[in-house]
Amino acid sequence: MTLNGTMKAAVVYARGDLRLEDVPRPAVPAGSILVRVMACGLCGTDLRIYRKGDHRAAYPVIVGHEVAGVVEAVSPGVTGVREGDRVCVAPGIGCGRCRMCLQGHLNVCTHPFPPMGYKVNGGFAEYLAVPENVFRLGFVNPIPASLSFDQAALSEIVACCLNGQRNAAVREGDAVLIIGAGPAGIIQAMLARHYGARRILLTQRSRARLEMARSKVLIDRIIASSDEDLDKAVMDETDGEGADVVFVCAPSREAQEAGIRLVAPRGRVNFFGGLPKDDRMITLDANALHYKEFFIGGASSSLPEGNREALRLLSERVIDPDLLITATFPLEAIHAAFDEAESRRGIKIIVRPSSGN
Repeated sequence: MTLNGTMKAAVVYARGDLRLEDVPRPAVPAGSILVRVMACGLCGTDLRIYRKGDHRAAYPVIVGHEVAGVVEAVSPGVTGVREGDRVCVAPGIGCGRCRMCLQGHLNVCTHPFPPMGYKVNGGFAEYLAVPENVFRLGFVNPIPASLSFDQAALSEIVACCLNGQRNAAVREGDAVLIIGAGPAGIIQAMLARHYGARRILLTQRSRARLEMARSKVLIDRIIASSDEDLDKAVMDETDGEGADVVFVCAPSREAQEAGIRLVAPRGRVNFFGGLPKDDRMITLDANALHYKEFFIGGASSSLPEGNREALRLLSERVIDPDLLITATFPLEAIHAAFDEAESRRGIKIIVRPSSGN
């Protein structure tokens, strides 16, 4: 904290307008907690809100939603956490009361709360006032002793990937195609290997990016779509059947259509990444769907149990966090952190709003 009652924060005022400034330190929310943010992962969503604008964001807003930190203060009557506890905070929009929430699908709540880092201030600040619904619904979880704050901050993106795996489960012996070699694509490859995939194919345009990914996780075949025939390569690798599971981790119409084209009969396609609002329609061969009986699903955000499972997988090094974190920045270098993320030179960027990581 800089002065009594203020804190440093990275505030996005509009597209292309990111300012590091002193802002009022938030009060402890009723029914929730105040967290001193030690680490916050930089997500592609944060980059989009800042660089391109996002219709779901309410400017000005402090972005960042992959939070690890220390409980600074607890609202009266709140139990289960104490000041000084090390915790991860994941975004949750659920109300906890609608039909979807009561069925356990908090991420597709029909009466959602404003999302953290979009319409409610997020984690690129020294302190985070955790929204009451986020705390109440179990999106605040203890950090295992074996994880640093930097490492624990990866739990949110891992939990999102686990949600994708839940919706298009990889089974022992499956051939898996992953389209997009960003952080999510690499994590999906790690999870697919953990769940018993017999063959993992990873594709995107950049061969250099694919080689970086292959240095982090065992990939059976990388396919650079800029200079290879993707359809032929996938069919050659799957005996002409296609992939049993396809994770589309690229925000692209062409990628989603390729995933549908390259799935095996009775296979599962997961649209892990959303499309831009003004380019969100794709072409679907309805007869292929009819005769091949494949299944298409999505994956939006994460669930409380997924965040707990993610922390376990990270602590047991099923997902090795050190393979994913390629750069760290203090909050004062937030512009450099965004530049690094935009360059695509690394995988996961961590910002440290408070010292003592």
